[in-house]
Amino acid sequence: MSSDTQVGTGPTLAGSISVRALETAADKKAFLEIPYTAYGHLADWRAPLRFERAAQIDPARNPALARMEHVLMVARRGSEVVGRVAAFINPAHLETHKDATGHFGFLDTIAPDDDVIGALMHAAEDWLRSRGMKRIAGPFNFSVNEECGLLVDGFDSPPVMMMPHGRPDYAPALEARQYTKAMDMYAYMCQLGEAYRVPEKIRKLKEAFDQDPGLEVRMMNPHDYKGEIDLILGIFDDAWSRNWGFVPFGKDEITHMANELKPLIRRDGLWIGLIDGEPACFTLVLPNLNEATEGLDGRLLPFGWLQLLHRLKLRGTRTARLPLAGMRKKFHKTRRGMLTMVASCEAAFAAQHARGVREVEASWILETNRDLHNLVSIYDAPRYKTYRIYGKAL
Repeated sequence: MSSDTQVGTGPTLAGSISVRALETAADKKAFLEIPYTAYGHLADWRAPLRFERAAQIDPARNPALARMEHVLMVARRGSEVVGRVAAFINPAHLETHKDATGHFGFLDTIAPDDDVIGALMHAAEDWLRSRGMKRIAGPFNFSVNEECGLLVDGFDSPPVMMMPHGRPDYAPALEARQYTKAMDMYAYMCQLGEAYRVPEKIRKLKEAFDQDPGLEVRMMNPHDYKGEIDLILGIFDDAWSRNWGFVPFGKDEITHMANELKPLIRRDGLWIGLIDGEPACFTLVLPNLNEATEGLDGRLLPFGWLQLLHRLKLRGTRTARLPLAGMRKKFHKTRRGMLTMVASCEAAFAAQHARGVREVEASWILETNRDLHNLVSIYDAPRYKTYRIYGKAL
């Protein structure tokens, strides 16, 4: 539930900064508009769809948010809107990690301004401290299963879908307030080339896969879409359950995600690997929605939806993102598991190349996930962006 009281203020040389929870429709509109004002002039920023961002902060349309105690706040210097932040307590995180940690997210300022960052984070910290939290971490929008991390390296290229952007001034401003790195997450860009060539190491692994009759990969069954999404997210929860920051998907979140992604998931974008008939792993690749919406300023009306339809369905995209992949724990560190994971990844890449995709971002990957780093390295994919989660004791 959200708060409707003033939650923080901070003095500056230029005047008083007030940080208040959203109270009116105008406040909500200001909260949503801040990134478009702050980054719209940046060549490498891509405007997300406005209706999607509005739904993200609406508990009636975002089941993950509906379960969280949360507050959305806007900072003003006088009457001028200068920044925003959210603070929230995720019960799924607390149940899993039992670490008395609350979170912040949606940290944006209209322009570089350490005083505004200070006022916003002071308000978020106070709000969480007053509710018994002992630590704050973020940014998360609103969980590790959604858009998260502060971009700290790779500002010279646009973000792909569901990945944040921002400015270089945020990291030092947080660090000046005693925030320290909790975890880095990497993005790699796999160049598929005009002529698709399978790397030699992948070719040899694929040959070994083909020689084992108990191993297979298949495309998604479009006639059982919901069942397939349930299947891969079940694999994901099992695969990632021991990883840093893991929070399991709720059943309503799975349904929500399935509905949200259905227009983007193609049959040949989801590949499931089986070992002796048991679903063991999967690779999901999505067309880069940010490429398709470039130049629309996040708006589909009056004619943006026609451009989006043309770009996605008729022209296609040259870029894609691999946002989800995983293998059940019982197959980790096994040769057959590794072969099946490689085969599902290769099948997904080859299928996307046939559609005209020439670059696939693999993101995000925890800095501690050596297995995925090793797999990506076989494709000679450079690490080109780093996202950081910060933490601080309260």
